Order: sequence, then structure tokens, then C-alpha cells
Amino acid sequence: MSGQFYTLVTFLVLYWFFCLYVGFKNQKKIVTPVDFFLFGRQLPGWSFFPIITSTIFSGWIFFLQPSLTFLNGLPFASTSLFVIAIPLIGILFSKKQWQLSRKFGYVTPAEMISDYFKSDILRILIVVIALGFSIPFIAMNLSLGGMLFSIITDNIIGFASGAILIGAVITTYLCTGGIKSIIYIDSIQFLLIVFAVLCIGFVTYDLVGGWSLLNESLSRISSLKMNLFNTQESYNAYLSVPGTIKAVNIVNENLSYNGIWTSGMILTFIFALTGIQMSPNISMLTFASKDSGYFGTQQVWFSGFLIGFIVIFFTTAIGIGSTLLGGNNFVNESGNNISNILPPNIYPDNAVSIVPHIINLVGEYSFFFFGILAICAIASIQSTSSLYLTSSAIVTRDIIKRFFVKNLINQKQVFCSKIVIMSIFLISLILSILSNGKIIDLGSFALAIACQMFVPLIALCYFPWFTKQGVSFGIFIGIITVFLTESIGQVLFGNFVFWSKWPLTIHSSVWGMLASLIGSVVISFITQDMKETKNKKKFHDFINENKNYSLTRRSLKPSAWIIFATWTFFAVGPGLLIGNELFGKPLNVESWSFGIPSIWVWNILFWVLGILMVWFLAIKMEMSTSMEKNISPYSDDFSN
Repeated sequence: MSGQFYTLVTFLVLYWFFCLYVGFKNQKKIVTPVDFFLFGRQLPGWSFFPIITSTIFSGWIFFLQPSLTFLNGLPFASTSLFVIAIPLIGILFSKKQWQLSRKFGYVTPAEMISDYFKSDILRILIVVIALGFSIPFIAMNLSLGGMLFSIITDNIIGFASGAILIGAVITTYLCTGGIKSIIYIDSIQFLLIVFAVLCIGFVTYDLVGGWSLLNESLSRISSLKMNLFNTQESYNAYLSVPGTIKAVNIVNENLSYNGIWTSGMILTFIFALTGIQMSPNISMLTFASKDSGYFGTQQVWFSGFLIGFIVIFFTTAIGIGSTLLGGNNFVNESGNNISNILPPNIYPDNAVSIVPHIINLVGEYSFFFFGILAICAIASIQSTSSLYLTSSAIVTRDIIKRFFVKNLINQKQVFCSKIVIMSIFLISLILSILSNGKIIDLGSFALAIACQMFVPLIALCYFPWFTKQGVSFGIFIGIITVFLTESIGQVLFGNFVFWSKWPLTIHSSVWGMLASLIGSVVISFITQDMKETKNKKKFHDFINENKNYSLTRRSLKPSAWIIFATWTFFAVGPGLLIGNELFGKPLNVESWSFGIPSIWVWNILFWVLGILMVWFLAIKMEMSTSMEKNISPYSDDFSN
């Protein structure tokens, strides 16, 4: 065994000892389920910011964003603007949900929505969404952990063993310390994630010879006519967005001339990523916050600015830089690579292994630095630990307590949730092993399912005329549509479906959401009920009573809609195509205005404008600020 392996083991022992110590230290401080799940609704800003941010972005920005950029080029890098879209969804829903949970004592979103509609069917459907999101997403991260260990230990610790080790540690500190363990561990893990992505980005810049050589090399591959690099007219598939929508077979990339990442694909994939924010799991974490004013700070500065800076400049560089480091045989054979330090078999099937391989490269020069980066990578995977906890709370309270053991209170409820945490880990582990390396497919499906919360959330927060029958039907057909437009649909239904996954280069999340919305509207129209409307009125009256009714906000509302629509159209909608050539022709490097491809400049520009828009909506429009009226928090167990 090498010194690199022993260094890794040493760092692992120290790091996991810290995690387990935090869990056991907080075990005796848990008295009620609200303590275990929500920290007594007193989560301070210093912990709320890193918990929410690290949970949302977790292994996605660490492993998958660079990998998919490597695979698909700068068109996929345009999805980096999810760092703006996710906070926008938070602005729409987070504060209102927090108000209701604070007022009525809800612990889970399923409790809240079922009480709003007076429907146990909806309670069950929200649980299905929560598990349909969390289990595949956890499985995706366990798969990333298994892959990481197998690469950086040269398979001394195999895929399954690595996934088991990470999951076992998470399960242990969650079962002992609950959310109190997450507070301290995720705060550290957030810092580790930021540090590591910056470091790996700088390492990649160094390996390709710096910023100038990176872009000079990109210019050389801009005219390659092979695979996804096919060139047509004035744009290249690796450097430009190839149209608005396409009727292509995603399974067979050869039928997708110039790539699948159209503006329609980019827009709908970004919407899919906002599913993390809409998921019942993240909603439940917001319930724990002490103050709704924390939301704006997290949305503008942590998500929009900090994570945006990392994704735009560093994960993009890691992805496209790896194309030039030997990871793509097409580029190697054309003689346009800078070096061959990455394995040539990464492209296309092993694209998700880019970051672990770069970490391995660091180990050839510094065991210490290698150990630090490896722990940071593990931290990004463990940052999803809150999903285990929130999922267990939802199952315990909304299934077991509601339908089977109604007197399940206090410590009994906490004990039951610990059993559920272990069960979720085992199910996710099995799924990660059975998925046979389909890491991206797991993530895509999880995101699409989470997006089916869109209709119940807009009903709860804005439109009381949606009925329980309409929303229930909408969620049901939305989930079915996701199955039919995802990879799993091709497996389950075979030749029954004549389309591929993501028809017309539109992500399954949006197909599901559209089906859900249409179904909900139609059924709600014919099932209006005055008694149900009266019950919902008390929720909307409460929300309206607790608005910040400033004249400034009312006067700026039309401007807000115009700004949002304009930004969406040009940043991630059809107007994105202007960015292909506005700052230089993709095939003419001499025309590149800032020495980088035009579409990259476009992304940077609209990232900056997006931060300003999020600030305008969250702070100026007071959609994520503290309320003028204080709402007394519920700390007791919620009971009907």
C-alpha cells in the first residue's frame, strides 16, 4: 500500500471521529421530535446559511457539474445559471411556508398541505414526492462516494465498501444527534466544499497552462468535426447552443446533430435543478429557521454570488479543461490535447470520474493536499445528510403516526425516525448498487419528481381555487409523465413509448409539471367546493395579514414581473442563442471579445444581472425579508 492510501486513512479516521463525536455529544440534548427534526425552530443564521446551501448544491457542483460540462461543453455550462433560478424558487415559496409552519406548528410540509386541503390522499402523495426525490438523490451521492473511493484507493476500497462506509457514518451521527449534529457538521462541510472546488479549479487551470492557454486550446477544437463537436455553419456543438428545441433521440447521440443542449434543454434542466429547492425536504429545513430574514441573505449572497462564482468560473473550467488533459480520445487523436494525464477512457461513459482522477493526480505531488481534497469530496457527499433526517420525519409523522400508531409522541417518535433513517440508507444503498453506475440518471429522476411539488406549492401560497381533487390528480399524472419521459420509462415500458427520454430536448421535470398543472386546473375547475374554500381562506388571510405592505413594494410589482420575464428569456430562454455570437464568432478566435467563447461571456453577464435581480426581489421587494409582525413559534408536537 502507498503513502497516499495511508494518508487518506489517517484523514478519514480524524474526520469521521469528529462527525461521530458531534453526534454523540448532542444525543442527550434531544427531548422532543421538534428538537430532533427542527432544532426547536431556533436555527440561527450562521448555521442556516451553510446547511441550506450545502444540501442544495452538495455533490452536484463538486462532481456532476464539471463532469457534464466536460461531456457536453459550454452549452451545458449555461445551466450554471441554476444558481440564480434556485433562489428565485426560494423567493416564491420559502417565506410563506415558514410563516404557516410557524403559526400552525407544522413539522413537515405534508402536514401543512394535508391540513390546508383537508386531504390524507395529498398527505400520502407529498410523502411519495419526498421519498421519490430523496432516495434516488441519496443513492446518487452514495454512488459518487463509492466511485470516489474506488478511484483514489486504486480499488483497495471498492465501490460498495465506499458507499457503505459513508452511509454508515451519516446514519450514525444522525441517529445520535439529529439536526444538532447537522448544524455543526454541515457548517464545516460547506467550507470544505467551497475550498476544494476552488483548489481543484486552480489545479485544472495550472494543468492546462493557465487561463490564456485554456482558451487558446478551446479555439483549436472549435472546428473539429467529430461526435459532439460537429460543426454546422457558424457554431460548434462544444462552444455554442444548437437551437431552441430538437426532435431527436437522446439515447442515440448520433441522431442529435450538434448536441442536445438546446436553449429548451438548458431552460428545462435548470427548472429541474430548482426541484431541490421545491422538495418537501428543503421546505422542512426552512421550518427550522429562527427568522425568515435569513432567506434573503442565503438567496443573494450564498447561492447567487458565492456558489455562482464557483460554478461559473471554476466548475466550468474543470469541465472544459479536462477535455484538453487526455480525457477525450477524439481530442487526443486530433492532436489538440495539452497533455495525457487523465485516462483516455473517461469520455463519454466515465465522465463523472473527472474530479476523483484530478484528486488522484494531486496525490502524486502532495500526500497532505491529496488527503485534504479527498476529505472535502467526502464532505460534499455527506452534506446530503439532512435528506435522511427530513425524509425520516416525513415518513414517521405522516405515515406511521398518522395512520398506524397515533399515540407516537416524543421519544417514541424520535426512536421510530431513527429506524426510518437506517431503512432509507439501506434502500438507497441497494438502489445505488443496482443502478449499475447510472449516476446521472438517478439525479435526473430525483429532480424531476421533486418538481411535482410546484402545483401544491403555488396552490398553498397563491391560488386558493385549486381543489384537493385537482391537485391530487395533477400530482399523480405528473409523476406518471416523469416516468414516461425519463430513462426509467425506456426500461419499464420498452417499445410502448415511441419517444426517447427528454422529448423535444425538454427535461422530464417540465413535462411532468405541465401535465400536473393542466390536470390540476381542469379538475379544480369542475370540483369547486365552498366548504373547502372556507378552510383554505384562513391560510391565505394569515399570509396576507403578515405581508410587508409597503408602498414601495406595491409600486415595484409590475417592474419585478418585467425584469424576471426579460432575464429568463435572454439568460436561459430562446434569447440565449444571441449569446452564441454577440461577443465573437465561435469558429473565429480572433473575434472573441474577452479571449473566451461568446457564450461563456453571456453566462457571466447574466449571472451578474441575475444576482441583481435576486437582490431586487428578495430584499427590495421584501419577498425574503423579516416580517414586521412577530409570529410566536410552536415548539410542541403538532396535533390535529
